Amino acid sequence: MKKFYLIILLTLTAGAIQAQTKKKAKPLNICEPTTYVHASIGGGIHNLCYDLGSYGTRGIGLGGMFTGGITHFFTDNFGATAGLMLNYTGTSAKINTVESIENAIDEESNPYIHQTHFYDLKERQSVFSVGIPIGGYYQHEIGKKFKVTGGAGVIVSIPLSGSYKTKSGYLETKGYYPEDRLTLEGMSQHHEFKAQDFSGVFELKPSISPFLQAGAVYCINKEWSATAGVYFAYGVNSVVKNKKPYLYDPDCMSADAYRNPTYNSVCESPAADKINTLSVGIMVGAAYNIGNIFNRKKKPTEKPIEIKTIEVPDSILVANVDDAELQIIETEPFSEVQPVVDEIQPADTQIVAIDVKKELSLNGFNMQFAFNDSTAILNTRYQNYLNQIAEDMKENPEKIIIITGHTCDIGSYDANYKVALRRAGFAKQQLMQRGISANRIKTQSKAYLEPLVPNTSEENRKINRRIEFKYLKE
Repeated sequence: MKKFYLIILLTLTAGAIQAQTKKKAKPLNICEPTTYVHASIGGGIHNLCYDLGSYGTRGIGLGGMFTGGITHFFTDNFGATAGLMLNYTGTSAKINTVESIENAIDEESNPYIHQTHFYDLKERQSVFSVGIPIGGYYQHEIGKKFKVTGGAGVIVSIPLSGSYKTKSGYLETKGYYPEDRLTLEGMSQHHEFKAQDFSGVFELKPSISPFLQAGAVYCINKEWSATAGVYFAYGVNSVVKNKKPYLYDPDCMSADAYRNPTYNSVCESPAADKINTLSVGIMVGAAYNIGNIFNRKKKPTEKPIEIKTIEVPDSILVANVDDAELQIIETEPFSEVQPVVDEIQPADTQIVAIDVKKELSLNGFNMQFAFNDSTAILNTRYQNYLNQIAEDMKENPEKIIIITGHTCDIGSYDANYKVALRRAGFAKQQLMQRGISANRIKTQSKAYLEPLVPNTSEENRKINRRIEFKYLKE
């Protein structure tokens, strides 16, 4: 029974290790200079911010936004973003006050004070606007598939429409005659009545709002990512375009008036002096990496070193290794690895064929790597090759070896150059651990410039992700 439990435990442990290995074998979110197109939808508190003072109270409004745009990273971590935003803002106000108009004139040309009493009159305002967000952006890796992001900038917003509608409560107009200490109400000839249903439009002007964003990115694959985060924006200028003298204007300043009474929105009345915009909420979306489209064919700024090779047809051995045989481990970069430009002068070197009595040929021995990885747990075949190289170099102390790193064509030249150089550095470290002096091992990177096969399929790209060993003689 104990053996049975032991077998189950070992099986589960092996499965967990394999799952963890597969998880680490796919670094999907490497931060690098690239370009994303993205879209997101969000919602939360979207308010017109104003203080009603003695007129009443303002409620919390809800709204939402849809944003599409493009973000370009100039470095691994820093970039700029721009886009287009559609925004909806909803705000409510409840009015409880008395608005008085002095020196009103009744139908008999007698002066009086016109009063408008508001009883829990609730007005709802709705604003649709289009905005242009522009700012800086930051990204940082926190795992094989996750990043954290943040951005800051400004949004230039242009209102498309503003409307209002009363939802509940009512207003009532009255006439007060100070000399007689008399209040009249409900008299139609004085335009005194109760009303509650008002609606219309109001005009706002463009605004500028600083914004902040923060969130996380989950990389689904090398192109697509899912995003989630929070946002905050506040307008620095008032968006009120027109101001009217009264919230309710009965047109009562002459005996023959009362024909065109007007209810003005809270936004255009003395009730709200300054109106700013506020948006706080959460958002979700998706991003697509289009950087590879532009960077894949990018040419290097300097011409790589050309090394003249000697054809050795009878001595070529190519290590074809399945992905299952190659496992990835986490290691620190090797600080001693330097580009070969400072180490090798082509005019002073030449390639020589090595002794193949031990069935060892370096002109054609390729060690393959998984995508974007620069270190590997070596399988038995690779271990044997490295052991034979080290043994041969110990027997021939005059020999110098050059290790060249290669990549497939996914990504920019600069990023691939670094990855390929790290791969060559990994192999250099392996030989140094086998007793070979560092000054006898040279490294260089060719990035994606010298593929073995065309980068037309994932199988071909696996072949091109490799390092090559060749002997030099100084």
